[in-house]
Amino acid sequence: MKKRYLGFLLTLVMLASLLSGCAGNEVASESAKADNDSSFSQNVDEIGAESPGEFNADAPMSEPSETPGAWAPEQTAAQTERKIIRNAEFSMETLEYDKTVQGVQALADRFGGYIESSQTTGAGAADNYYRARWASFTLRIPAEELDAFADSLAQYGSVTDSRFYTDEVTDYYYDTEAHLKSLQLQEERLLDILSKADTLSDVATLENSLADVRYQIESLQGSLRRLDSLIALSTVSITVQEVYEYSPDYGRAKGLGERISDEFGRSAAAIRRAAEDCIVFVLGNSLTVIPALALAAAAFLLFRRRKKSPPQAKNPEKAPEDDAKK
Repeated sequence: MKKRYLGFLLTLVMLASLLSGCAGNEVASESAKADNDSSFSQNVDEIGAESPGEFNADAPMSEPSETPGAWAPEQTAAQTERKIIRNAEFSMETLEYDKTVQGVQALADRFGGYIESSQTTGAGAADNYYRARWASFTLRIPAEELDAFADSLAQYGSVTDSRFYTDEVTDYYYDTEAHLKSLQLQEERLLDILSKADTLSDVATLENSLADVRYQIESLQGSLRRLDSLIALSTVSITVQEVYEYSPDYGRAKGLGERISDEFGRSAAAIRRAAEDCIVFVLGNSLTVIPALALAAAAFLLFRRRKKSPPQAKNPEKAPEDDAKK
């Protein structure tokens, strides 16, 4: 009986020890798991603290920095300068043709420009006795002096028409400039690679690419030079016409008396010009006109004299016999 009782007690003790061991292991496992979780969380927090650039969906988005990057000041400074091409056209009338032509040439020198091209037409050895002269000029004037140049033209004649043109090429200019810088960087890289090339095929390929890049660079540099020239120097076209009198001013309203006076003056000037043209024609062609007039006058006088002479009898021999019979 006692043996059975002792065996039963031993069995209970063993079961109790087993149960206590399992419970301890479970507690230890839960404790270890908790320690691991806390350690992982701490590590994540440390990584987040050390890496402020990590994306966090819950965090509010920060405002963009007001301090520009290293490239921003250069781009901003370049974009502030507008690139504008200014051109102009003028039409002039003059009573003193030679003075006006010389004045236009002097104005170009005075404002730091030059005459790009010029053309004159008018009286010459192969022309008629008189024809009004005409001249055209293409000038290059500094853009900052264009307005002052236009104001000074009025002292050499009547400016009947003036036109100003502007063409803004800011975007095109800076796009071309940026493209040029990109090609120059590409050229530097190709040169660096070419210096390290080993085979002839690689060298030939790189040289072909380098030649193409350099051609584009030269083309863009030429475009920028032309744009700089057009921006710095305005193109001015001037037409000068010699006239007998200035054209009427239609830009302002005129009263009845002034209109009558202007019309009377134009009519008188037309009659005077017609008389002058007639005198010039007669005197200028006197070697042919005067003999022709003399022959015409002689023919007219001869005709009148023959017309006034009495008519003669048809049968002059029979006239005495008829008188005798009577």
